[in-house]
Amino acid sequence: MKRFLPLVVTLLPVALFLGARGPAALPTSDPKMATPRYDKTGALVRPEGFERWTFVGANIGMSYSEEAQAGPGEFHNIYTQPEAYAAYAATGKFPENTMFLLVVHEPAQKVSINKSGYFEGPMKGLAVSVKDREHSPEGWAFYSFDEGAKLAATAKAMPTAMCFDCHAKHADDDHVFVQFHPILRQARPRSP
Repeated sequence: MKRFLPLVVTLLPVALFLGARGPAALPTSDPKMATPRYDKTGALVRPEGFERWTFVGANIGMSYSEEAQAGPGEFHNIYTQPEAYAAYAATGKFPENTMFLLVVHEPAQKVSINKSGYFEGPMKGLAVSVKDREHSPEGWAFYSFDEGAKLAATAKAMPTAMCFDCHAKHADDDHVFVQFHPILRQARPRSP
């Protein structure tokens, strides 16, 4: 018995630590993380303060349609909660309650000293994807807060055929187009 005591003393803290962590599961959301809010009808309340979230990528004129567009197209900036980004970087998984915001800006030019090229003009749209199994049996839901001068305060989930099916088929990782966002590509944990 005496010769096993040092082994027990050494392994017990490790076993307790691993047992306290529970079985390997999807990461849970950080208690400080901004989480999706819903109204009484189940509509998503438009997230606020996202300008301080983690910027994960941008594009200009990206479209899933083959129709030609006039000009450079819209600017799209994509944000997620800092805690969701940190969980993804640490585990390769997006935690429950992850939100991605696609913020749409009109292209603008020839303002002030700008003589050529484009910059982000007024915000004209907002789309949000939410990982929330409690509110969406598919795991992810997609919302549009309209496009135009005034964004809606709430939005109902779009039908799965509008966004979910495409994300399920083409997204690089867990219904997220990681392939288009360099910050997420770089954060993805690499296999040893």
